[in-house]
Amino acid sequence: MAKETKDSTDRKDDPPQQANLAMVGLQVAVGVAVGFAIGWWLDKRYGWGNKGQTIGSLLGLAGGLYLLIKDAIRINKD
Repeated sequence: MAKETKDSTDRKDDPPQQANLAMVGLQVAVGVAVGFAIGWWLDKRYGWGNKGQTIGSLLGLAGGLYLLIKDAIRINKD
């Protein structure tokens, strides 16, 4: 029976690089979508025109980019 090396066990615990990249992309997209939805709701409730959608989308984008940068720093440290 062959012994497992440390490298092979580490690879089983870590998700593949493609999965990490997909998660980062989804975080940005979901952030924008949630911000847009909340902005749309605020626009309809308070009659702000499209200001809520714009501000909500930008806040969602900022949140998604924050998570992207945070993950990029974490990946580079590994």
